[in-house]
Amino acid sequence: MPFRNRLLAVGLAALLAGCVNLQAITTYAESAAGVTGSTDAARRWRDSDKKLGERRLDGDVCPIGYTGRLPQAQFDAAYDDAEKLHRAMSAYFTALGELASDHLPDVAKTAAPSLEGIKGAGAKVSPEEEAAVKGLFALLQRGLDAYRHKKLRDLMASSHDDVARVLGLMQKLADVYAEGLRGERIQAVAFVRCEIGQSDLGDRYLGRRELARVKMDYDTELSAIAGYKAALQKLASDHDRIRSALEMDRDAMTRTLKALAATAKELDKARDSVARLSGG
Repeated sequence: MPFRNRLLAVGLAALLAGCVNLQAITTYAESAAGVTGSTDAARRWRDSDKKLGERRLDGDVCPIGYTGRLPQAQFDAAYDDAEKLHRAMSAYFTALGELASDHLPDVAKTAAPSLEGIKGAGAKVSPEEEAAVKGLFALLQRGLDAYRHKKLRDLMASSHDDVARVLGLMQKLADVYAEGLRGERIQAVAFVRCEIGQSDLGDRYLGRRELARVKMDYDTELSAIAGYKAALQKLASDHDRIRSALEMDRDAMTRTLKALAATAKELDKARDSVARLSGG
């Protein structure tokens, strides 16, 4: 029996030695939750007519605005649906991050006691009991990592198809937002040109500068939405990479997870760029 116990202990140690630090997934998931939870592009699309109206000041003679635009209530309803979609996807990646986190109970971060104090008090401690104490602390310290690894792998495997499809839908919405912004750009540029035509010669130079500024502002916003869509595409690909990595051996998995750090920065950059669409 003692030999069998030692054999089991060796087997457990070998299993635990295969565990890897999943903190890279937690860090990546935080960035993923941030970019998928952003509703700035959707809000900018919803408020397009309002943004156009804000360009017209007292004294302007040219009209501005859409013709044949859907009622604002429909944009508001669409935004409400999109917001729920963003919240759900962000919550999913937050859950992944929590599951992969290294938040262990305090006792799990404590080294196993030597038991010399207990022995010194007169208690007899057998080698098997001493090995059991060390095994328990090893289980708490590293066995929970193996448990999280399995749970994380199971969750990503079961959710992968749905996550891929929802991220695909969010990319389609990004196209809708960009198309709306391009339409707004046409209206805004036409308005500025009309106003330039109504001004005297002294104002036309300033008018041309304003026209260039308006075009540049819209180009910047469209670029932000393009970057946001690219981040969603990358995220869909990375979700599959992480899911596959969890099936790899320790070294291959470690290399794959380390590569996520650069992508996480790309997601953060896309989130920050799109936040400026609504003044965030």
